[in-house]
Parts: sequence; structure tokens; C-alpha cells
Amino acid sequence: ASHRLGLGELAVLAATVEDLVRREAFEVLTMVYEAYNLSTHEPLENEAQEDLVIKTFTLFYTMPWTQETRKNSSAVRLHLESAHKYNPAWNDTLLWVEDLAGTLKYQNHAGQRRFSKGEAYFRSYLAMVHLVEHITDGYGLYQDIQCRELKNMMMGLETQERNDGRVLLANFYMPYRKGTHDFFVERPEYLQSLGALDESDPKRPSVIVPNFLYGRAFCVATDNAFQSFCCVDQCNVLMETLEQSVAHSVASPGLIAEVVAGLPSDTVAAPRNLSGSLRGKLDAIAKQHGGHVPLHGRLFAQWMHHAFPNECPQPREPGVTEAPMTHNEWRARQNTTSYVSKQVIQELLDLAAKTEGPACEDESCMLWADEEELITDIDLKALASPRAEWLHGQQNVVCFLAMCGAVAALISILLESVRSSASILRPQVSKAASFGTDGPPSRVHLI
Repeated sequence: ASHRLGLGELAVLAATVEDLVRREAFEVLTMVYEAYNLSTHEPLENEAQEDLVIKTFTLFYTMPWTQETRKNSSAVRLHLESAHKYNPAWNDTLLWVEDLAGTLKYQNHAGQRRFSKGEAYFRSYLAMVHLVEHITDGYGLYQDIQCRELKNMMMGLETQERNDGRVLLANFYMPYRKGTHDFFVERPEYLQSLGALDESDPKRPSVIVPNFLYGRAFCVATDNAFQSFCCVDQCNVLMETLEQSVAHSVASPGLIAEVVAGLPSDTVAAPRNLSGSLRGKLDAIAKQHGGHVPLHGRLFAQWMHHAFPNECPQPREPGVTEAPMTHNEWRARQNTTSYVSKQVIQELLDLAAKTEGPACEDESCMLWADEEELITDIDLKALASPRAEWLHGQQNVVCFLAMCGAVAALISILLESVRSSASILRPQVSKAASFGTDGPPSRVHLI
């Protein structure tokens, strides 16, 4: 009998996990009502109670450790007052929840009769449950937007000429030192545990942007039993596209270079010409594996980091198996704070002032280790066989034909669109001229 999971079993598993996540959120909501001695069977008395319940749920849900004070309403209120110190994005999170609640109120009001009391929608427990469902469903998207903003903030700390996915440690701490915000406050030892500190140049230690963002430093609700929210690894999207194009666990350096050269990201334009250094590293990887590049190995992950330095993380040193830790986990293990001291910041600033000349940002200075670690075993003899070479050649032909078909289809669609536009615009020249002063309606772009 087969023990493999089928589509039906996976669907049941997904539905079960979703149900567990929502139950956990409902338990947190009930905990909030109990913290303030409110009845789930009676409506809330006023808007102040409604606002208090929503804010406290957000507190308990995103910072579960605050639930320990649930039996002391005064302590809970103190946590609400100081939440911005625990989470620098707290006020932005409240604005997002407030906007979400306003949208649901409007939708409810639109479905009611004209003179009904739509503004009191969240006074009932069931309506509050409705809001909680939307918070849990949408918080991951909101967190991803926040992570992208943090990424842009980090990249803004360096000059535009630097494009190696790194920020000098002295620059990294500058906003905190100036009091601009409290985001980048992790001490060097904690950054090391995340694999986010590049010390290849001891005089110019740097923070690796994707390793820092993906390293659980910004994970939210990590103490929840079934769900936590971390920054989305943008490299996974790039790898998915690459895997679909290659359709194999290995590929030739030429095919990979061709596909990657056409892959765009938030910070890398495409198409582009890969540098000789990048192409040389790709050939060197293939040389270790009989002319093929394994897509799921440490060396290729390292290569992808240098191809997309702001999206793909630098893999950990060979043999490192310890997973990155959250602030709380690291503090519990080290018995010390994970935040940097002002003295350390000043020492780094003094070191940066004494160091002459710019940091080496060329690919020749890239952090690179030649040790390979593969997720699965690869039969190199089978890959080197004539049959495998023939299949690989056929695969390249199929990929090329598929690309030609896609281009032809796109050209056909564009031509048809041009014909349709021309036929529509001919009889309406006088109407189109009316846009001359004000222009067409503007579009709103959502991130």
C-alpha cells in the first residue's frame, strides 16, 4: 500500500492547520474580554471599549509574551502604553488594523438600511470575531510590506554605487544613534548568530541585508502555537522561476546564466549581462559536478546571493547547523541583551573614521567559500552519460521553443490590442481631445 500524501490529504491538512490558526486567534480574543471582565454575550458599551479590545488583541496576538499579564488589566494597559518600545512598528500596525476595521465597518454599513447604527458594528462579540479573522488573514501581507520598507531603509544607508547587498556596520547603527528610529539596534554578536555579519574585512564589518531581514530578528508572534510572521524570502520567488525554466535538479552553466540574466527583482533590472566573475564562479561550480550545476546546494545558493545580493541570503559557513534565533531566544540562551550599547556604536564609528579608503565592493572581493553541501545525492556518472546529455540538449530545445512561443503570443496580443485601440479611437477623436488639460485619471499603485 502507498503511504504518499495525495492532493486530498494535503487539502485536509491545509484546512486543519487553518482551523487551528483561527481557533488560536479566537482564544486570544476571548482572553482579551476576560482581561477586562467583559462578557462575550453582551455588546460593548461604547467606542472606547471597542478600541481597547482591538488594541489589546493586536498586542496579545503580535507579542504573545504580554499575555502573561492577562489577569491584571492595569499591567495590560501599561504594556499598551509601552508597546512602541518593544516593537518600533507598533504604531504603524495599529494604523493598519484601524484601516482594516474601518473598511469592514463601511462594508457592513453599505449592506444595512440607511438609518441603522453601522458605526457600532464591533460592539458585538461576533462582529469582533469577524475582524479577528481578517487580521489573521491579512497580517502576513502587511508584514511583508513592512519588511520591504525595512529593506529600502537599509539600502538607503549606503551610497547608490554600493550594490553588494551590504551595509557598513557603522552606517547600520547611525539612525538609532541619531534617534531617527529604533529598528537597527542588534548587537554584533546577535548579528553573527543570524549569519548577517560579514567580517571578511575586520576594519569594515558589514551587515548582509537579506540575511538580516530573513534571520528571525523581525519575526512577529513567534510564541504562538501554530502561526508566526517573518519576512518573506524573496529569493524563493526567483528560485521558483528558475526551477520552472530548467525543470531539473541540475542544469548547465550556460542555461542557468541565460535564465538568470532575464530574471528581474526589486533591485536588479533585467535583461542584463552577467559579469565575467559571476560566470566564472558558475563554471567553477559545474566543474565540481561533472559539468552540471546542482540547483539545491550551498555553492549555487552562494552564487545566487552574489547575482541578487539584496534578495538572496549568503548561506551559512559549511557545517553550521544552528538555526537563527529570535531576540527572546538569543537573550534566553546568552543571558544578556541582544541590543547594542552606545559604547560599541561609538567604537565602530571611531574605527570607521580611522580607516582610509572606500570598502572593496567589487565582485573580486566577494565573500566566497568553495565547500559544497547538497540537499540530495546526485549521480554524477548518470549525468555524464550520453543519454543524459541528449536529454539535456532536448530540454534546452524545448525551453527555447517555449520562449519563442511565448514571444509570438505576446506579439500577437499586442498587435490585436493596437488594432482594437485604433478602431475605438477613430470615431472618438473629439472626446479624446477633452483630456487635454486635466489628463486621464491617475492610478493608485499598491505595494
